[in-house]
Amino acid sequence: MIAESIMNNRKQYSPLDKRCSERVAITCRVRYKGEVPTQPHQGEGLTKNISVSGCHVISDRPVTRGTLLTLTIALPDGLPQLSLESALVVWASGNQFSVRFLDLSHDHRKRIQAFIWKSISHNTVSDQRTRFRLV
Repeated sequence: MIAESIMNNRKQYSPLDKRCSERVAITCRVRYKGEVPTQPHQGEGLTKNISVSGCHVISDRPVTRGTLLTLTIALPDGLPQLSLESALVVWASGNQFSVRFLDLSHDHRKRIQAFIWKSISHNTVSDQRTRFRLV
């Protein structure tokens, strides 16, 4: 009876987030360029968040899901702009889109991860999801 009461009063937990890397809310300037058969995609915007696997961009022009873009990201880390040649648009809505970084070099991955670790704080990550999982 007591065990049932405890079980019924437990807080419900949301399932694990399926992202494979920590995403941090940070604003960086970004330029993008890509080609699709119907129209070229080219514009500027700001990142809403970034991780070693991708980023979310708020842009001045819409892009098409499935487009392969070249991104130039100005990380505020005092180093030259980061040029990523294989960023696949995996989600798009209006002037916002998310990309997955394909073929990220070891140096680029290391630089983004170092930037994330330096930028991470209680305010830059959401408290709505699990931070790690034991496997």
